[in-house]
Amino acid sequence: MTTTAILCVILAAAPTAPIPKERTDAEKLVGKWKLVKSSNQTDGEVVDLVLELTASGKMFVRQTSNGVTSIYEGEYKLDKKELPYTLKLPGGLEKKETLKIKKLTELELHVVDPDDIQEDFERVKPEKKDE
Repeated sequence: MTTTAILCVILAAAPTAPIPKERTDAEKLVGKWKLVKSSNQTDGEVVDLVLELTASGKMFVRQTSNGVTSIYEGEYKLDKKELPYTLKLPGGLEKKETLKIKKLTELELHVVDPDDIQEDFERVKPEKKDE
């Protein structure tokens, strides 16, 4: 057998590495997202907002403004390029609206609300646990 033939046999018999599967949009959405830009934000305004979306359709919004942190809980679902959600507010009120997804990657989420306000989020890296 020639060297080329041996190499071909070895390569043909070698196990191939699995091709990574492209994550679905629903899988990409799951996690924590930090608001980095809003078309509604005024200069000098500092709002710290983190959106957490779970695989089971729960959502949590943690918003800190003027040193006061509020946490809201709700539900969401993904419908193609739309993200309808319901958020529970104080006093038994609810906020319902549908966001349009303009961009969704592993690291970025850009949405536009019904008032045409665009909000850009970046994925929050998971915290490393001390062992």
